[in-house]
Amino acid sequence: MHINDVNDTGRARAGLRWRAAGLLLGCVVLLAAGCAGQPGTHPGADVRIDANAVPPSPVSRREAYEYHVLAGEMAIQRDNRALAAREYVAALEYSNDPALAKRATRIALFAEQPDLAYRAATLWARNEPDSLDAQRTAARMAVANEDADGLALYAPALVQAAASPDIGYRLLADVVSGAPNATDMVIDTLSNMAQADSASAPAQYALGVVALRYDRSEIAARAAERALALDPNWNDAVLLQAGVWIRGGETAKAQQLVDKLPGNAVSRAQYHLALARLLIEADEEDAALGEFEQATQLQPDNSDARYGLAILSLSLGQLERAETAFTRLYDNNERADDAAFYLGTIAEQREDYAQAQRWYQRVENGGHAFEAQVRGARMIFMQDDLPGAQRRLSELRAIYPDLAEQLYAAEGQLLYEADEPRAALDIYNHALDEIPDSSELRYGRSMAYERLGDIEAAKNDLQAVLDSEPDDARALNALGYLIANHGTDYERAAEYIRRALEAEPDNPAILDSMGWVEYRLGNLDTARHYLERAYRDFPDAEVAAHLGEVLWQQGQHEAARRIWQNAMADNSDHPVLTETVERLDP
Repeated sequence: MHINDVNDTGRARAGLRWRAAGLLLGCVVLLAAGCAGQPGTHPGADVRIDANAVPPSPVSRREAYEYHVLAGEMAIQRDNRALAAREYVAALEYSNDPALAKRATRIALFAEQPDLAYRAATLWARNEPDSLDAQRTAARMAVANEDADGLALYAPALVQAAASPDIGYRLLADVVSGAPNATDMVIDTLSNMAQADSASAPAQYALGVVALRYDRSEIAARAAERALALDPNWNDAVLLQAGVWIRGGETAKAQQLVDKLPGNAVSRAQYHLALARLLIEADEEDAALGEFEQATQLQPDNSDARYGLAILSLSLGQLERAETAFTRLYDNNERADDAAFYLGTIAEQREDYAQAQRWYQRVENGGHAFEAQVRGARMIFMQDDLPGAQRRLSELRAIYPDLAEQLYAAEGQLLYEADEPRAALDIYNHALDEIPDSSELRYGRSMAYERLGDIEAAKNDLQAVLDSEPDDARALNALGYLIANHGTDYERAAEYIRRALEAEPDNPAILDSMGWVEYRLGNLDTARHYLERAYRDFPDAEVAAHLGEVLWQQGQHEAARRIWQNAMADNSDHPVLTETVERLDP
């Protein structure tokens, strides 16, 4: 979506543009009147406008309004979203037009300027009190800006503007969820609303749902009890109670409660589907799988239930069950693109690369379309056709010119994996000539440099990535590992890796690096701790080499040999593993 797609208010039509253009021209020419204060401004120059500046007298409020609207439109045409947002919000100083406030809000949201969006949304909500869209947006921005007073104003207004209290409270629960920094403010606001509307089951329900989402189980339990007391036959209140019990570890009790709910097969399928989602939120994936299965048995054509069953089965490594579910979705033309993508991933996991390629080629639309095409090119490579994979990536660059960075990176990675570091370096150099600020390409090039033995060039590229993105965990880890492997400044290496580990504490690659640098520092017990964690989650050949070496130095030779032998079964030619075994246990 481009900012040009944001709906126009109808105010900036030809007449307005003409009058405001005249005003801008007057500001350029009539310097003595104070309309422009920038030195060197001349006809034809790129006029830069301060959104906070108010055109001085004798400019009227109407002219000032038109000035800022046109300036905003000009910024949109230049794709300067931040300036467009400032100009449109500045225009609101001279107009109470709710349509203008709505447009200003949307432009500011698109520009990722939450403070400006909130300023515009408050005016929109104030001037359209019956607009659900306005009140919902204002409430959402109050949460984003952590404004308790604003949320206390717009949350009740949202409920009031909805078609019914039930709908309003449901919408409110969704609007205020997902903002951990505002947890106390959100809970306090909904608690106050539930207390003020104490006879409303939907008010208690909304509080309970939000409290559950923010892991405030005691508040959720009390709210669920009040909602059920007010409306004992309300199924959603029953499901809320089930969610509270699940969070408290009473899964069987929750399942029994839902089993007792009345209704036909379609209704009961929805209950089991809702329970499955609650179980997933509580990390009860096996139990959730059973609920998805019950939902599909009750309503075989429920695509949401079947899709949930397929996704969860795939995440649990149950490939046959996932394949069956995704195949049925694809054959029934339900979420066909998503189904084809995941059938491709299943075939890829089975190392059936030709079948995976065929599935990926069938993904035509949706959120997985581009990734499927890139994976399809990789499947060509996995069938020992590197030139064919390169040709396909080149074709994709013509189809997706805006995504050339990712496609060049993918080609460089394939060449690196094919042990063609010189060719990879050529690709990265060519790509960086086109996209000089790409951190992704610099990171890839650093790996090629390292493989070619140019360690300083590799370090320079990684440092360049960190200069622009200081918290990039991947670059921090790579630079630390590079320093540890090609030098003796282990303390410096450890500092980079610690920073990476702070950002991604469970990343096996970073845990491996941390273990390896601790080994270099002589801290064998600490090194073993990190390496065992890494190996447990990612039994890679290089991790096995490192863990085995630490165990060897601790005198546990047989344990080291077992780890090496297991790794050698599938990676007999891995350079790090081979070197380690030959050096320590020839």
